[in-house]
Amino acid sequence: MSLQFETVGVVGTGAMGRGIAQIAAQAGSQVWLFDAGAGAAEKAAAALGEQWDKLAAKGKLTAEAVAQLKGRLSIATELTQLAPCQMVVEGVSSFSVQ
Repeated sequence: MSLQFETVGVVGTGAMGRGIAQIAAQAGSQVWLFDAGAGAAEKAAAALGEQWDKLAAKGKLTAEAVAQLKGRLSIATELTQLAPCQMVVEGVSSFSVQ
């Protein structure tokens, strides 16, 4: 049995959230990153891109695969943008909505 979510939202883009986003993207999902910290989601997307670039440099991914993976990452600037996601995963130690 294969279970795949077309869209996955990740709330919190620290180490755990990045790991979840990486695995979801590599599984073929479109991943939406959200973090309450200014610029944190963008920083996470850049870090994931760098990780995939390193894997490509080692011959573990092709340049085409890296481009596809990077294309699966999107930034949500508001939590409500995750509403259409088929699955949303919370990866933060504490979270409060103001």
